[in-house]
Amino acid sequence: MIKKLFTLLSILLTIHTISSAQNGIVKTYYTDGSVQSEISYVNDVIDGNAYWYYPNGQLKSEKNFDKGILNGWIKEYYESGLLKEEKFIKNGMRDGAHRAFYENGKLKALSNYVNGIQTQLQLFDYDPAYHPVASDTNKINPPLNKIKRSRNNYQCNVEICPEPLGGMKSIQDSLVYPEHALHYGLEGTVTLIAKISPVGEVVNIEITRDMGLGCSEAAQEAVRKTKFLPGENYGIPVESEVTLNVEFKIYKNKSFPGSIEK
Repeated sequence: MIKKLFTLLSILLTIHTISSAQNGIVKTYYTDGSVQSEISYVNDVIDGNAYWYYPNGQLKSEKNFDKGILNGWIKEYYESGLLKEEKFIKNGMRDGAHRAFYENGKLKALSNYVNGIQTQLQLFDYDPAYHPVASDTNKINPPLNKIKRSRNNYQCNVEICPEPLGGMKSIQDSLVYPEHALHYGLEGTVTLIAKISPVGEVVNIEITRDMGLGCSEAAQEAVRKTKFLPGENYGIPVESEVTLNVEFKIYKNKSFPGSIEK
């Protein structure tokens, strides 16, 4: 009897916990107990205002969701409390003005979007006298006039990720299988972080997951041979980092150095 009662109480507690996590304001906390975020949920879907905070309690960002979809103004703040950037989202896509600011509160960049496509950009130099000076105004060419990017989802540290021209296939095609790895039938994936310059050149590579038997060196060589579309912030090419997974697989229809075709 006691066991059944304990089971029933556990079930009720679980239901209550799930219910409270799915509806109303859900808070997360830093290790010191200060609030990290406050997010509104309705039936397990983010709906309404959502706020994130710095450890000192200062507001970090605020967003609005409509049934799980970003909708309305998004604002990011510096730890000092000054506005970092603000942009308007309509049904999950950027639409209208997007402003970015320097840490002193002065305007850094002004851009405009129509249905998720950037149509105009104006950058402002930092002026010691705290007066923004327009340095460059560009009309963004329609996407068809630019080299098309793939739909692959890369991990990077900028707004638009750098990517190899020709996609990962271009890297895989130039990959030279290490003789010892081929001899022992070693297959797998080497993961690396490539730093890409604003003109699409590889300037540095860091291996984050190795396979051994010369595979890391082979992966680095294949990546270094590849030309990249540079990463972008606010429509401007910038130095960036992208995570790549280079696969080593002994395909039957491809011959590698040291292999013997039958």
